[in-house]
Formats: sequence, C-alpha cells, structure tokens
Amino acid sequence: MRIAAARITLDFFNNTDVAEKRRKLSALCEEVRKQFNVSALEVDELEHPEKCVIGFAAVIPDHWRDASIQRFSKTICEYIDTHAFARVTSEESDITAI
Repeated sequence: MRIAAARITLDFFNNTDVAEKRRKLSALCEEVRKQFNVSALEVDELEHPEKCVIGFAAVIPDHWRDASIQRFSKTICEYIDTHAFARVTSEESDITAI
C-alpha cells in the first residue's frame, strides 16, 4: 500500500475574517472528500485570515503504478486550484510506500 499526500497553500488576499475563511475551507475540503474519496482538511495557519493551508491524503493500492498515483494527486491539486476561493501559491506532494 502507498500513501499519496499533499500540502497546498492558498492566499486569501485582503480577508480579515477567520470564520469566513474556515467556512469556505470547510466547504472546499468537503467537496474534495466527496469527489475523490480522500482525507482533506486545513492543516496549518489556522488563525491567519489571509493564508490557508490544505492537506490531503489518500491510501493507494499496490497495483497502481507510480504514474497513475502522480496523475491522481495532480488531478486533486488541479481541482482545488480551479474550485478554490483563494489563489493557490504552492503545492507540495509526496508518495510513501508502507
């Protein structure tokens, strides 16, 4: 089994309301969970109103090839980029064998 994980940082420019950021992040993470059957949530910068950090992780079966796993992870990142309420500023991803 393998684990695909990513950390995506978003810039919510000129936001001053942490509660609004959390509502929007919660909705986005829920969409990602439903669409891709992965775990997704806010992982850092919880109290910063302009910065959002989303993490997602997926358990991948052994029969998937590396290219398929990378494509799956990239698809999720692109989905977040196109559906996010804020601008994506960085993406970091990794695949770990267990």
